[in-house]
Amino acid sequence: MDELLQEFISETQETLEALAGEVVAWEADPTDRDRLDAIFRFFHTVKGSCGFLNLPRFERLSHAAEDVLAEIRADKRIADPATVSAVLGIMDRIAELAEAVAIGAALPHENDDYLIAALTEKEAAAPEESEAPTAPVAVARTSGGQAAPRTIRLPLSLIDQLMNGVSDMVLARNELSRKLRERSGDPELESAFERLSTCVADMRDAISKTRMQRVDRLFTAIPRMVRDLGRDLGKRIDLTLEGGDVEMDREMVEMVVDPLTHIVRNSIDHGIETPEKRRALGKPETGRLKLEARQSGNQIVIEISDDGQGIDTRRLVDKAIAAGRMTPEAAARMSEAEKLDLIFHPGLSTASEVTAISGRGVGMDVVRANVERIGGVIALDNRPGCGLTIMLRVPLTLTIIPGLIVRAGGLHFAIPRSAVVEILHDNNETLRIAEVGGAKIATIRSIRHSMIDLEEVLGMERIAQPGPRAIMVVRSATGVPFAMGVSAVENHEELVIRPASPLVMATGVYAGMTLPDNGKPMLLLDAAGLANAARLPNIIDDQAARRAEETQEAQGGVEMVSALRFEEYSGERRLLKLSLIERVEDIDARLFGRSGGHGFVRLDGRLVPVANGHHDFAGEKVAALRLRDGAREACYPVAAVLDIVDMPAVPDMVAMHGLLSGVAVIDGEHLEVINPFALFAALPDAPIVERTGGRCLLADSEDGWTREILAPLLRQAGHEVVMGLPGDAAIDPQDVVLFTGSEASEASELLGCRVVHLRATPRPNGPQDSSIYRYDQDALMAALSGSRR
Repeated sequence: MDELLQEFISETQETLEALAGEVVAWEADPTDRDRLDAIFRFFHTVKGSCGFLNLPRFERLSHAAEDVLAEIRADKRIADPATVSAVLGIMDRIAELAEAVAIGAALPHENDDYLIAALTEKEAAAPEESEAPTAPVAVARTSGGQAAPRTIRLPLSLIDQLMNGVSDMVLARNELSRKLRERSGDPELESAFERLSTCVADMRDAISKTRMQRVDRLFTAIPRMVRDLGRDLGKRIDLTLEGGDVEMDREMVEMVVDPLTHIVRNSIDHGIETPEKRRALGKPETGRLKLEARQSGNQIVIEISDDGQGIDTRRLVDKAIAAGRMTPEAAARMSEAEKLDLIFHPGLSTASEVTAISGRGVGMDVVRANVERIGGVIALDNRPGCGLTIMLRVPLTLTIIPGLIVRAGGLHFAIPRSAVVEILHDNNETLRIAEVGGAKIATIRSIRHSMIDLEEVLGMERIAQPGPRAIMVVRSATGVPFAMGVSAVENHEELVIRPASPLVMATGVYAGMTLPDNGKPMLLLDAAGLANAARLPNIIDDQAARRAEETQEAQGGVEMVSALRFEEYSGERRLLKLSLIERVEDIDARLFGRSGGHGFVRLDGRLVPVANGHHDFAGEKVAALRLRDGAREACYPVAAVLDIVDMPAVPDMVAMHGLLSGVAVIDGEHLEVINPFALFAALPDAPIVERTGGRCLLADSEDGWTREILAPLLRQAGHEVVMGLPGDAAIDPQDVVLFTGSEASEASELLGCRVVHLRATPRPNGPQDSSIYRYDQDALMAALSGSRR
């Protein structure tokens, strides 16, 4: 008898949980006979079973509800809001009684007569409708109903034991596979291992499904809650539920119920406005609330969005200042994201008054703590005046998935195999990696991908390696695929996924942890999190879509200017505004030189500075751009002039760096844009003086200091240096001989040119000592300049 009673209570509780949303949906569409029949069958089944199990209160309540539903089925009564409320009240009372029986507690002594009276009296609906003239909650679901499968009941502890056993079996299989790879191949042994692997995989899939439960269970109580809160607050709400067929771990479902419930209550109370206020704002009187669940890799993403008023960050900041949490000066320095994060601080709320539903500032901090405790993260997308979207990302715990083991920075990481599109080495002929505006672009078979190095994103040192690096094309849930560089892809195996600590999950780049066959824990990478951490742009590679986008921007009033597309000597292709270019001409390479650390070119008897510093060229002629800002002139040598194009006046990606102002996309090619302001600002202020005349002859050519320190200094200053004194050649009077010995005075008379004596000590030997301390650079340069006059 106890087993029959327990079975009855369990089935009743499960059916009540599923029917709560069906009753609300039936209220929105009273013509739905399928839902009406399902509700009627439930009460009929409870009434029939109660007589056998001696549960008179169950029988009396279910009999009253059955009679009213029978009248509705016979079209003798309509399903008005009062009747639906009464049916829901009967269901709540049956749920309370079933819970008491399940735990062996005394049955509550509430009077059931008023519930039955509210159910049987048709006239009772009129006052209620006059007080709350709200429309029924419209519930839209994307997944249709399915026939209930045959089931048996098992203790959850037994399912956990089975799951742990199959996890250990997978790890043992992986270890055996590794040992077989290390030894010589035995065809019979390998065949037997393949059969074992197939059996383990089938068992893994079957046992994994025993813990999985449809997200529909999360959504069952939502329509009822939305209906009741909407009626209490006088709000009209259109509820949409999507993704109910997504499956997640049963334990995770139970852990997410409370945070999801609180978020939905907040959306209704704080977010969606009353019909009068929405009408004044030009919005539809019925607010929209949408719950969507989807699987992203090995995570479940649940989005709760509404079209209400969003979060007033200014009010949050004012309340934080009033509560003494921060000073007005600190609040003024906060970014919008930091202000929005205040909603998670305990004691802060945007509600203007405390109600029975919310307003005490207790809730969102607990929501985030509960989500992070199970290895999840919560994110907000606030649109003041338009709505709020809250995204929960929770892991699939104890899920076994195929994964790849990668090495980066000397450590090993795992990544789901489903997230990897392609793997190739960086020396592959179909791969070309370029750096544009400080960002890497990987072009694979003419398709461009944003590229990151895993070590750089995770803040690790990139270790040099003799062989090529591996480039993985990773599928991200947040946008187009991207390329990721790692040291190597070492192995693939079945991974048992478990949640990582909240601190690790809070980084946003990990989806959990795994324990491979070597027993060393590894972190599981989250592809979408890596893309967000690297702030990857959403690059459109489809040519037709790109042209359509450019056409749309042109029609939208984007200012375009003419620009010259050219190629630098270093190989980069760049753009320069055409109005700054006076002309393009070929210049004799011998006219270029360097003086005082700056490049110059001799044009029309004048020395014109070279903007990019080039002065030494292999060919006889150099293609150069003659630039002018109105007052000053500059020359810009280039490897090749390509063509003239139209580019946006503001680059597509603004990135001020050196002489660059950003990156523009022209005909599908990413081109760096020269910043004219930085270009002319980098030119030397003083006019360039070409150094002519004699040479610097270093007499002590065998001296180490002269050869290693003095000679490079003079060359960097633009002087022609000759090591040693010329033998038979005559010395020009404009030459300068530099001595470090004591014979400088005699040499001056013999050589017939200026001689500079360098001493090793800072102080001169006496008043007649005209030598220069060898580390006094200013005095040395002044002496050399004096010799040129």
